[in-house]
Amino acid sequence: MSNNRSKFIVKPQTLDQSIKTIVEAIDKGYELQNKEGTGELTVEERLEYNDSIILQPFYQREYRATIDDESSLIESILVGIPIPPVFLSSTRYRGVQVLDVVDGQHRLKAFYRFRKGQYALNNLPLLEEYNGKYFTDLPIEAQEDLISHKLPAYVFRNFPGKKFELEVFNRYNKGTKALTQQEIRNAVYSSPFNDYVNEFAKSLMNGQDTVLKNAYNVTKDRYLKKKVQEGIFTILWVLEFGINTSFKDSTNYANEYMKVKAENYENDSDMASINLQEVKETFNEFNEWIRKCTRYTAYPFSKEIYGISSKSYKFQTSMALILPAIYKKEYIDNNCKKTFEEQLEKLQVALANSFLEDTSYNASSTNSTKINEFVNSY
Repeated sequence: MSNNRSKFIVKPQTLDQSIKTIVEAIDKGYELQNKEGTGELTVEERLEYNDSIILQPFYQREYRATIDDESSLIESILVGIPIPPVFLSSTRYRGVQVLDVVDGQHRLKAFYRFRKGQYALNNLPLLEEYNGKYFTDLPIEAQEDLISHKLPAYVFRNFPGKKFELEVFNRYNKGTKALTQQEIRNAVYSSPFNDYVNEFAKSLMNGQDTVLKNAYNVTKDRYLKKKVQEGIFTILWVLEFGINTSFKDSTNYANEYMKVKAENYENDSDMASINLQEVKETFNEFNEWIRKCTRYTAYPFSKEIYGISSKSYKFQTSMALILPAIYKKEYIDNNCKKTFEEQLEKLQVALANSFLEDTSYNASSTNSTKINEFVNSY
């Protein structure tokens, strides 16, 4: 029993650093993220950016702190009120060992922004004489106290397996403002596949392709909660591997896809990079097919694709499983020769007569067994 226990003990490292050092590490993180190219960097570059802090990993929420919130943190340091520890996770970005901020983004960004002169202190109840002052306006002694102040931090490195790492994140977040399951998966299953999906979702959110933005129903709320990304990961699994009847629910698709790709990248990064290019090509071709579907409805991942009004459900998980499964069967596996119009009409008729519209069927519409039966009989 004790031997089994020893396999599952993590010892997070303490990495208490001064605000001066943290600001420099965040600068390096921004520089790394904005560096041109997508491939791994040279050995020297990797060493240069080692332990850069990625202040806002893709799984983190958008920054929502007010200047009053930020000012309160600065005041706490100046008067000696303890700041809660920050939790960081060691991961790889373009081959560089970096530190993702798992918990503490708002604290670190408040310190970073103030040091960079991006806001003046406001509404301080204790140090009223500092209200309205930027960092450079403070007395030199206060500036020194701030940048030399050490923040308590813990770094998780070398977890004994991804399953255990996922459990740690789940348990930690039960005691805080919990991350969503997709946010946790992004933290744990880091790989270039994550970077690709997150960049794709971000480009849609920014309106770079309004047709696909509508198709994937990229609203601010769904984007921030990572529901858009989860849907894309689900589609990628189906395009590559098909429907898996052993999966209990739709979240298994996103979870297993990210897990498999992270493990493959860890075991053989070169082969994973080749696979990523293949995935991109397939997904691009699928999206061109989806783009054609938008001639019929702006929301093809909904029942509207076969004429059923679905105003409240513009992106349905059942359709995010069925459409890529049909596409895989018809175009990837069998090199379909039908015209798009012929294929769409066939699909519409099949869906209208499927279990989705069967009034006697009262189980989940994302039941993998039922979806697999539908695809096999298509």
